Amino acid sequence: WSSDVCSSDLTGTLDPQVSGVLPVCLGKATKLVGQLTDTDKEYKCIMLIGQSTDTQDAQGKVINSMSEEKIHDVLCGKNRFEASYNDHQTAFFALKDALSGFMGDIMQIPPMYSALKVGGMKLVNAARKGIEVERKPRKVTIYSIDDIFLSDDIRYAGFTVSCSKGTYIRTLCHDLGEKLGIPCCMYSLERTKAAGLGIESAITLAQAQEFSRNGTLDKYIIPTDSFLKEYPEIVIDRRLACRVIFGNQFRLKDLKEGSFVSEPPDGQVFRIYDENGLFYALYLYDSRISSFKCIKMFTELKEKV
Repeated sequence: WSSDVCSSDLTGTLDPQVSGVLPVCLGKATKLVGQLTDTDKEYKCIMLIGQSTDTQDAQGKVINSMSEEKIHDVLCGKNRFEASYNDHQTAFFALKDALSGFMGDIMQIPPMYSALKVGGMKLVNAARKGIEVERKPRKVTIYSIDDIFLSDDIRYAGFTVSCSKGTYIRTLCHDLGEKLGIPCCMYSLERTKAAGLGIESAITLAQAQEFSRNGTLDKYIIPTDSFLKEYPEIVIDRRLACRVIFGNQFRLKDLKEGSFVSEPPDGQVFRIYDENGLFYALYLYDSRISSFKCIKMFTELKEKV
């Protein structure tokens, strides 16, 4: 959660069967929605081995399946690894080896059951009408695949994926199955990180409602400027704050002496604070006119000190 007033917006979506982190921006922080949506994500996935569906998850219609005996034969083929490994070890190494092939930049074809729009129509709406839409492969990045495990019956696999925005874990499971030669689909998924926020700091909607009723929700709201630490800060005096609150430009020479050892680089963005620590806005420095221009205001006029 970010900011402290009633208007809100979501930084993306979660499929109905997916749980986990979904940052909600409140008030002026809704200006960060695009920025926070375009961030890397982390997921914990459980994959079902031996079944593929039209939605690429376990809730869809089964379109292909494989018997446990056949799964065992494919994953535990003795020609894959040394004979000293038992069947479960052999299957695990086959899974791990296949997953390693998805590291780095990969191409994914978005699933039909997704909110992505093609030609002005959401793919999921087309899919529900029985319409198959041609989708172009898109480049996504898999940064890491860790915590890999395989169930004793070789029917379920799990792993943690760190990836770029736009990555479909359902599609990763489907494509992994194709690489293994076994139909696979996503069984369950939890988003454990988004916009730099981890699952350990998240609260449920039910908890948010309860905290709101008892007046303790504020302690779970993260200040907007916490997501903007990549930009250096400038502290302005009260006189200049009266101009900044209206989004007016100010010049380099308007700042206190010693604010900068040398002139800032052209195009550098700064966080603007007053002497009381109140965050106002993001300003960009324009070297042509030696002035700072407002690009996003985050403080209400009524908050001016």
